[in-house]
Amino acid sequence: MPAPASSPPREPRAETALLLAWLLLLLDDGESYGRALLRNLGERGLNVESHRAYRVLRTLDHKGAVTSHWTVSDTGPQRRSYGLTRTGRGMLANLADSIRTSLSRQERFLEAYERRHGRSPAGGKDAATALGAAESGLSLGRELLAGWLLLLLLDADESYGYGLRRALDDHGVSADPGAMYRVLRRLEREGWVGSGWARSASGPRRRIYRLTADGRSHLEELASNIVAARDGHAGFLHAYEHRSATDAARHGDA
Repeated sequence: MPAPASSPPREPRAETALLLAWLLLLLDDGESYGRALLRNLGERGLNVESHRAYRVLRTLDHKGAVTSHWTVSDTGPQRRSYGLTRTGRGMLANLADSIRTSLSRQERFLEAYERRHGRSPAGGKDAATALGAAESGLSLGRELLAGWLLLLLLDADESYGYGLRRALDDHGVSADPGAMYRVLRRLEREGWVGSGWARSASGPRRRIYRLTADGRSHLEELASNIVAARDGHAGFLHAYEHRSATDAARHGDA
């Protein structure tokens, strides 16, 4: 009996991918230990809880992206040092591509938001927002989809599921139908969207969605979170591309 096909590895959540990428990029500068990595993240405005950073480092070690060993310290107890592997460098390049794609999607939404409102969403959040849980309780990917759905309902006054999917397609936004309906249900539980059944002249009844007053007020909050995520991704890519350019120049001079 043939063995069942293994499922493909699950992609990390957007905020976890950014933390993974930063840790790998910092280790690309040379071997380091946990506390120094946390300090370097903090200097870049990324205040991550230590237990989360160490959990990610253990994951990277398990995947062979980093190596680790205990070193003797002149000023205290032994500490675990981490170094980047060739596998880690390949993972870093893949994560950078993924973050570049996320950045493009975020900028597309913010352009549509600015066209609708005639202004940029309010800022004021630091880059750590891109690494933490979104205040709405949605992951960054679903938060972006929620922003699109609220913005589309603001434009249309009301719409049904298929109409929202078609509008997303018109904006070049690819969304799994199941994910879209899960986000709509979450928005309805939050009170940001209301829904009801309506008769159709050409078929069965269908559920119509409407933006609520709370949804209108929280759309700007979502947009502000997306601005923070966009800035966090842009900051990483700037550092990554600077590092790549420096490496290319060094190898060219060699």
